[in-house]
Parts: sequence; C-alpha cells; structure tokens
Amino acid sequence: MDTPLQYQISEYDCVPTTFINAIAYLYDRRSVPPLVVRYIYAYSLDTVSRGGRLGRGGTSKYAIQLLGNWLDSYKTARFSVTTEYLAPAAIRAGPGSRIVTALGQGGVALCNVYLGHGEWHFVLILRADEQWFYCFDPYLRASLRGLRGRAVLLGGGLRDPNIKIDRQWLDRDDPEGRFSFGQLDQRECLLMWRAR
Repeated sequence: MDTPLQYQISEYDCVPTTFINAIAYLYDRRSVPPLVVRYIYAYSLDTVSRGGRLGRGGTSKYAIQLLGNWLDSYKTARFSVTTEYLAPAAIRAGPGSRIVTALGQGGVALCNVYLGHGEWHFVLILRADEQWFYCFDPYLRASLRGLRGRAVLLGGGLRDPNIKIDRQWLDRDDPEGRFSFGQLDQRECLLMWRAR
C-alpha cells in the first residue's frame, strides 16, 4: 500500500520528514523496515542552538551525509536504496545535471532551498519538465508571497507534488533568491533511487 506524503510537525523537522517522504515515495510501506524509520529520526535534528537547545537549528549536513551513507549500505531482501550526496558545484537544475538524470532514472532529490533571512529548508524533488521542478514541500503553506510565479503552490493528491519551482529561478546563487538553491557554498542535495 502506498503511503501519503507527510508534513512536518514542528518548525525544525523538514529533513527527517523529507527522508521519510523519499522512502514512502520509492517504496510500498510493507517493504520499509522499521530500522530505516528509526535511524532517520535518530540521525536527524542533531544541531544545538546558541541557547543549548538540541535540534533548534535543524539537521546538519554531516548528519544528512551520514544518513545517506547508512541508507546506501543497509540492504534487505525487499529494501535497498542507492544514494549520492552531491558536491555543491554539482547541484544544478539545468539539462544534463545530476538531479535531472536521477529524476529520469526514477529517483528523487532531497534538496535544500533558501527561504531568506539566513533560513534554509529541505524539499523533495519528484519530477521535472523543461521549465519546472515538481516538489513536495513538507512545510504546510497557505500561500507564497513575492515570488511572481517562480514558485507556485499546487493542489493534488496525497502523493503528488504540492509546489513547482521554475528551474532557472532555482539555479540562482544570490542571497535574495528565495526558493532557490542559493549560494554555491551553501547548497545541499542527496539523490536517492531504489537499488536495482
């Protein structure tokens, strides 16, 4: 049975929610071992705020890499994924990019997007066409302001994209590009496929 994609339950859990959504999108729930769910949450929300509050800064890039490596090495008879953590320079939306190639091979991309004011957020890219990336944003939004059609909320089913982002806009690398990959040194993306 297919599982609906989920929304985060706090201001901080976009990364574990996006990992869970990637697994749910790629696998029937009967094929997902409980250990996978356990480790997604165990490795996430590992940052510490200035006030000493665990998880208030979300999930570090090191935890994302560690979780990607663990998922890549954990195999059962019914569950096996391949992951690839991209170098910042490889995180592009153009034709022939690693992200576009992965989507064309039935994979998904877990990507960080810049929200402005120093805030970053993970979304799940599910598919692409020539102009748009179709994503599932785990943060439930009523509207998007100030993006002039560069990012558009979508209606749809429980496993469908809920936002589309213009690929040219997404490739922006300036600090004002809300819902873009942002500055090169800050980019993060993990690709994931069902292993064949």
